[in-house]
Amino acid sequence: MKTFIFIIIFLMMYLILQHFIGHSQEGLANCSSQQQAVNNNTATISQQQSEIDDFKSSMQSKLNSLKTQVQGFNTQIIKNATNIAANAATIKSTVKDIQSAKERKQKALNKAGGGL
Repeated sequence: MKTFIFIIIFLMMYLILQHFIGHSQEGLANCSSQQQAVNNNTATISQQQSEIDDFKSSMQSKLNSLKTQVQGFNTQIIKNATNIAANAATIKSTVKDIQSAKERKQKALNKAGGGL
């Protein structure tokens, strides 16, 4: 009688384990075709979303790089404008010096030529 009870308990445990193992199989083997389609679409959407996120982060990185370049260009433009103004002043001063030297030379030549 004890043996019979142990056998019944063993069989009950075996059936319970089979029930849990049979219903917890992973994968798409036990799914309907609609559930498989939903799972496939979910996987596709997830993959596309990760690609979109990667693209977004890549574009954000490139945008930040371009912003840095534009700021560098703006700084260089301001520096060049300052240099252009300084060079213009130098050129005007040099032209005045050349004009005054020309006038002195002309006077010296006129004096040496006797006013011809």
